[in-house]
Amino acid sequence: MTDEQERAAPGGPTVLHRLVDELGRVRALGLLRLHEAELEMLHACVAGRTPGAETAETAETSAPGVRVEPEAVERLLHTVVLGLDGALLRDAALHSFGFASGTRDLSGKERRQRAAHVYRVGAERFRKHQEKLMLQQVARALLNGEGRDAAAVPGTREGPSEGVGAAPPADAVLPVRAGRHVVRTAFSHGDVLLTVHVAPIELVTGVDVLVSSENIYFEMSKTFRRTVSGSLRRAGATKDSVGRITDDVIARQLAAWMRKFGVPGLPVAAGTVAVTSPGALSAQGVRRILHAAVATPSATGDGYETAPDAVAAAVRRVFQLAAAERRAGRVPLRSIALPLLGAGRGGLDARTSAETVVGTLEQVLGADPDWSVHLVTRNPVSARAVFDVLSDRRP
Repeated sequence: MTDEQERAAPGGPTVLHRLVDELGRVRALGLLRLHEAELEMLHACVAGRTPGAETAETAETSAPGVRVEPEAVERLLHTVVLGLDGALLRDAALHSFGFASGTRDLSGKERRQRAAHVYRVGAERFRKHQEKLMLQQVARALLNGEGRDAAAVPGTREGPSEGVGAAPPADAVLPVRAGRHVVRTAFSHGDVLLTVHVAPIELVTGVDVLVSSENIYFEMSKTFRRTVSGSLRRAGATKDSVGRITDDVIARQLAAWMRKFGVPGLPVAAGTVAVTSPGALSAQGVRRILHAAVATPSATGDGYETAPDAVAAAVRRVFQLAAAERRAGRVPLRSIALPLLGAGRGGLDARTSAETVVGTLEQVLGADPDWSVHLVTRNPVSARAVFDVLSDRRP
């Protein structure tokens, strides 16, 4: 966002304030009534223009004959909201605008009450404080150009879009950068927005459940290894002032789970999932670590082998356990981050893991769509495999 967008024109509001006002109208009307609103600033964002910077050239693309469909505004706004940092802010925005399950046809008053409940405050306090901050954050994200690629519809008469979620040209190498990418993915029950993190899983914040890839003995990786299991174990441990581990929290709880539900020293069935606390990762908003036993020691005694069926079973079990805990009301779980289970030291190639995880997600989310799903890998080559799998699903 530029300084000019922050500064007010003589006698007029800033571009930021104008966009916040438009977002407030969208929030009040709801998605079903988007067609009733005059949304000059949001239409500029959809068209890839800088809001408030109309020129003779851009005026041609905003002429009355050039129509911006409400669906394009909705796609853009949904993508930007899902990209907000902070679970509370993101969940409140999803409820406020009507993207959360069961809120699309609610009144503005009802949606505000749902959003206020996310912060556990009254609706009036939410309106005066959190709602204003939320609208400003969404507006700033829009002015920074976030989400614009997702506003285009792949496969229109103008040709496929080159944005997020669209298949790249056959001779192109899909670029992968570190950070968070929101990808529109075609599933049989409808399009779903998945968030792909190209980053170490222990650095992911604001996600309720992180999934760790484990062997079938539920023996976590050493803390010095750059595996998902080792990284989560290290990040979740309690440490003293010089960094020494004083309580190996997650590994200790996983061993306790094994003593209670399994037999220490003997394997569990591939696809079994165990639950522990996040240990020190609770400071990042993580509520649970779910451990997926997918890797079987190789018969040659060197490394591991992972069957795609074990990965699929583990993904299904992860969502079953999370849904059961959510229904019980103990912890309001809404988001889950999955690594490429079995890839790397697990012996499965990244493409096969990604295909299995995404294919299973299609089944899981078809039955229970009320989840925010994140896919995580620190490896740029593996990330490219994830993007290829998601892109290949476009019709």
